[in-house]
Amino acid sequence: MKGKIIGDFVIEQEPEETLLGKFYFARHKFMHSPHKVLVLDRKIGADSSAFEKFERSVSLYARLSDPSLAKLHTISSFQDDLYLVYAGDLSQEEMPLEQFLSSRRERLSEETIYEIARQIAAALDLLHENGLYGGLNLRSVYITENIHVRLYNVGIGKTAGSLAEMLAGGAASRTLSKLLANQLYFMAPEEKTGKDVNYKIDHFAFGTLVYFLLMGQFPEGYFPLPSSQFENSRFNWDLLIKSLLSPMPARRRENLSSLISEMKEKELGQIFKKIESRPYFAEEVSIPKPKPAPSKSRVSQYVTVKETAVLELEKESVPQEKEPVIMPSKLERHEYESDPGAIFQKEITIKPYKPAEKEMSNIEPVLAEMVIIEAGEYMRGSNTGARDERPRHKIYLDAFALDVQPVTNEQYIRFLEAMGGEKDVTNNDMIQLKESRIKRTGGRLAIESGYARHPVVGVSWYGAAAYAKWVGKRLPTEAEWEIAATQGIEENITPFGPEIERMEANFFGTDTTAVMSYPSTDIGLYDMAGNVYEWCEDWYDYNYYDTSTQEPKNPKGPVQGIYRVLRGGCWKSLKEDLRASHRHRNNPGTMNRTYGFRLAADVK
Repeated sequence: MKGKIIGDFVIEQEPEETLLGKFYFARHKFMHSPHKVLVLDRKIGADSSAFEKFERSVSLYARLSDPSLAKLHTISSFQDDLYLVYAGDLSQEEMPLEQFLSSRRERLSEETIYEIARQIAAALDLLHENGLYGGLNLRSVYITENIHVRLYNVGIGKTAGSLAEMLAGGAASRTLSKLLANQLYFMAPEEKTGKDVNYKIDHFAFGTLVYFLLMGQFPEGYFPLPSSQFENSRFNWDLLIKSLLSPMPARRRENLSSLISEMKEKELGQIFKKIESRPYFAEEVSIPKPKPAPSKSRVSQYVTVKETAVLELEKESVPQEKEPVIMPSKLERHEYESDPGAIFQKEITIKPYKPAEKEMSNIEPVLAEMVIIEAGEYMRGSNTGARDERPRHKIYLDAFALDVQPVTNEQYIRFLEAMGGEKDVTNNDMIQLKESRIKRTGGRLAIESGYARHPVVGVSWYGAAAYAKWVGKRLPTEAEWEIAATQGIEENITPFGPEIERMEANFFGTDTTAVMSYPSTDIGLYDMAGNVYEWCEDWYDYNYYDTSTQEPKNPKGPVQGIYRVLRGGCWKSLKEDLRASHRHRNNPGTMNRTYGFRLAADVK
């Protein structure tokens, strides 16, 4: 490959593979000036729509000027290949950030990381002001020994398409698969599905990059905050990470440079008032909630609620919004009773078995984000579905909040550790470990590799109700679940409209998938169709909807029954079972690989 001619440029090094094409270091044939050349993947040129978008992006990019943005020299073609040429810099040698990190024996200092972050943030803000975004990862950042950063192929990468499009198009070659594996850590949840992608994907990638520079690992699942390693830091790294790595784009900060300025003064972190809760971060800082976008649905758009730290200044100036009522209760554990019939027997001489006393640690729950559904009149049921879904009728619901995702293995294992076993206080089995991805080995609980962020399965209704009581929430009623799924929209037969496709939910498959792997509904709820059936609070009655029409306000199901209701379909369901009005039921003690749950809460 070395010595190959591309237009007026001579290749001097083997190429780097990127999602946009091959990236070379080259020199001009006559001027001998250094340049970097990106030879585009031919699929971009072959797709007229993608190429038009690419041309517009490149045209906008060429007008920008920032020390941390690589200067675009020219765009041309050679033997059916399109290529971009970036101007080089003779004054200092630069290398990819990935190579720069591997060449150093010691970790980067906080001051160096802050300087890298500051330069990247300024460049990204400029790109976003001009409608450009995408492509930020370890390989797109180049750096010199004196810490001058330059970004390549960032801002024009949004034409590469979503992960879903690439895989659906059959483009998953070995090289592409390797690139996607490297890029996957930097992909925001919405970028993996291709739905509602905007400049906020760069904010997620930027947060991932900074976290990697600080901690030497990528943020996955329930990860430690930087303050766990940098106790006396003069930079508020936690603020940056919390502000950028939310799975919901609306909760990520708007301007990166202002965030960088804020985190420089550690004292700012002292004006937060801590409230006891721990969502997927060890502690949380509240992010201003976006105003809901106009919609024909009466369900709040992205009104995300976290029981988190609240700025004292914000409390004085912003009017109070509705919040979930979360009331953690005293943990009631099952106590071993050696001989329940002892009171009817004579004194025995053999000492009865008594289990060793365990020291129970005070384990805090990991709470999920919640979405608020406004009070109002809604329609539920179906006149075209199964007999137990009829008649379709009007109900009234008070406002309530619902978790954006089902409870995961990494959340539920903490509950089992706090309980000290798999039985609740009334001796009901909460989970069957052989049906779940949580295992007990040598007396210790552990999650099977790769399943931490999968929904917990093998849970009985009793196990779901006990967990809800522990965290201070509750199971949703059947009515609440259905209205949250349809978002109060008459035409929504499924959570995604009249129909549902394989790219929108995990069904007719072979196993569960990690939560938030598929697109969210318009109000920010994930996995409302497929993945796992979800336990509801209600008893099941085949003819209950006939009664519900007579008592339409906040229906809570029959007073008693044999079965409990489950909703939503699962990973092996047919499409028919994913209808929002579909009612499933089973004995509350049933535990299998298709049953999970999510939680709800009242609001005030």
